[in-house]
Amino acid sequence: MVTSIVYTLIGLILCFVLYIAFRAINTGMEAKKANKNLDTIKENTLDNQGDLVSKLNELKELHERKILNDEEFATAKKKILDE
Repeated sequence: MVTSIVYTLIGLILCFVLYIAFRAINTGMEAKKANKNLDTIKENTLDNQGDLVSKLNELKELHERKILNDEEFATAKKKILDE
């Protein structure tokens, strides 16, 4: 009688430990996926910032070389910054 109670308790404890382990693994996998998504977003943001800076530098060069007048420069700059 006592033996069956002990085995039952051990079985319940084992089930609980497996449940906790499964939840921990699942949480870790979700965190890894979220971190990967965050890294992707950061890379895209850095790429977009780099594109923005290069476009503005190119626009500045055109303005300095008098290819664009002040009004065209301001319009193009506003368009780039609004993207």
